Amino acid sequence: MKRPAHWLSASVALLAVTLFVCPKPAAANSYNIFDLGTANGRDLVGMDTAGDVVISQSYGCGVASFVCYVTYVDGVAGTPSASAPNLVYDDGTPCSSTPTGFNALNTVCNQGMVGLGTVYNPNGDKNGTYIGSGDDLQLLTGGSADQIFLNSVGDLAWTDGAGEEIFVAIDPPGPAVSPIPEPGSLLLVGTGLLWFTAAVRRRANR
Repeated sequence: MKRPAHWLSASVALLAVTLFVCPKPAAANSYNIFDLGTANGRDLVGMDTAGDVVISQSYGCGVASFVCYVTYVDGVAGTPSASAPNLVYDDGTPCSSTPTGFNALNTVCNQGMVGLGTVYNPNGDKNGTYIGSGDDLQLLTGGSADQIFLNSVGDLAWTDGAGEEIFVAIDPPGPAVSPIPEPGSLLLVGTGLLWFTAAVRRRANR
């Protein structure tokens, strides 16, 4: 049975509108993960809203001080200091419940986000450190999360006791979903739809 050309054109137009007005969300955030060095003789002190991490250690300030503090900005260590920096820490608080399907050893919640270290998850997911919201979590690294801090913008710092390393995951600014298609994609899809519509009309008119 032949279909009218205007019916086919309307179908193509509807498909185009659907493609353009329905943005596709990213599967997961792209965190920048920095290794802050060994956890031997070192502990996480806190993290601020900017994602700057303070670590205390038992070496680096000479014989005058038994405790030394190092501040990391985007994974880069500052100069060790015998006194703690004047930062307002934003570390989150322990979660009141564990996300479904995860066996959490340590959890931290902040502004709707959750970070946790897990082992032997009932849902079969790998052991390691996760971050996300609700029950939608993504794996950052394997290992453990003996200490774990989460700031209000979604940056996570933790001590991997299994590997004896300290890490921070920085969530780059910007939306995870872009509702506006790229100009190049618009041109490519638009040209293809015009060609397809013309071909359909020619066939329908025969």
